[in-house]
Amino acid sequence: MRALGDWPPAVRAVTAVAATCLFVVLVAWATLLGPDQVFTGPGPRPATISATESCTPLPVRTNADGTVEVVYPDDYALGSGYCDPPSVGDREEAEDLVVQNPPPFWLKVLVWLALGALLVGGAALVLWLLVAVVRQLRAGRGRREHRPEVEFSILDEPDRVAEQVVRDADEQDALLRGGDARNAIVETWHRFEVQGERAGVPRRGSETSSEYALRILDLADADSGPVSRLAELYREARFSDHEITEHHRTEALAALAAIRRSLGVRS
Repeated sequence: MRALGDWPPAVRAVTAVAATCLFVVLVAWATLLGPDQVFTGPGPRPATISATESCTPLPVRTNADGTVEVVYPDDYALGSGYCDPPSVGDREEAEDLVVQNPPPFWLKVLVWLALGALLVGGAALVLWLLVAVVRQLRAGRGRREHRPEVEFSILDEPDRVAEQVVRDADEQDALLRGGDARNAIVETWHRFEVQGERAGVPRRGSETSSEYALRILDLADADSGPVSRLAELYREARFSDHEITEHHRTEALAALAAIRRSLGVRS
């Protein structure tokens, strides 16, 4: 069984189908032959040696026409201890007994039902194996034809992102100049998400807000220096406990202006 386990699935399936076909052929042959021929035969030969007498059995020869003939050796007449030849009448009576006493009808019906069930079961097994082979071949073909999807950026995405960043300058500046310095810096950074959505570059499910903003600015080919500085100010305003002053706001305004200068308008 371990050797069969090393075979490819298709080879194992074909082997099973071939073995099942052979089994079905044998069953069909037995069905056509009939239960009378399957369960009848010459039977055991009667013993020629008695418990009180020891002798050498005479050789028997089967002729081409199916008749059985006793062969008498040359030294048979000299009384060399050969057994007496079987009586022809006894043999004929035994043959007549077999012919006149066929198997009962219920046994024939039982045999026919068993052979029919084996034949139907074998045919169903062959059909099931063929379906399994076809499905496996189709699945293998589908795996070969499958090609992994590769993410790629549309060629005009950088221009659209840069245009949205520059077009949204007034709104983004208003967020950065108004209100508390901490909240202003955080909202300014989150504004890049709105610009990316407007440019048709959606946020991926595995991305954080900060990662998405960085991808948007990288896609637009913004200067990495001011981008890094603005990202540091965002993280400081978002996660630190110390006071965020107007000096931080001024640095954020300078970084944001430098980012826009590196982009320009690419319409």
